[in-house]
Amino acid sequence: ITLVAFSSKTYLISRFPHTLWCSCRTFVFSLLTKGRPSPLHIVVSAVVFCSVNGFLQGHHMLHCTQYHSGWHRDTRFITGLLMFFTGMAINIHSDYILRNLRKPGEVSYKIPRGGMFELVSGANFFGEIVEWCGYAVACWSFPAFSFALFTICSIGPRAYHHHRYYLEKFKDYPKSRKAVIPFLL
Repeated sequence: ITLVAFSSKTYLISRFPHTLWCSCRTFVFSLLTKGRPSPLHIVVSAVVFCSVNGFLQGHHMLHCTQYHSGWHRDTRFITGLLMFFTGMAINIHSDYILRNLRKPGEVSYKIPRGGMFELVSGANFFGEIVEWCGYAVACWSFPAFSFALFTICSIGPRAYHHHRYYLEKFKDYPKSRKAVIPFLL
């Protein structure tokens, strides 16, 4: 097996999901979001975190990782990309459902329906977890797995708290829905 520090093709293919996600979250999502503006400290925290995470992911791929020349055809890489894009589709669709729950001027909470929301309360969170676990599998690196674990640990509890809130707030909330992982949790 021939090892390469990183062929430019593999690097570009590996960085594409991360770059695509960051671009969508920064530009597309923020332009489509309705409702209350985000507090400045949240925006600054997100910029700092995404910048540091992006730097660490990129630095590791460019300077620390060695993949064999056919890595872009490896089962782990292909499986990871499929997971990433599946999670991204779930995330985008779930965000679409959430954005369209309220009519202009409404501020009350409603039960999200459709897509993965039929199975879990935190469908958008589930999509993001699948995305970053897929990225970790595709990259097969410590920083990518660390980021996936951080994602699970930071948004998993948020999904659980949203689920509890929905169960308390809405008497007709579907009892079969789980918090974040379909059929399990």
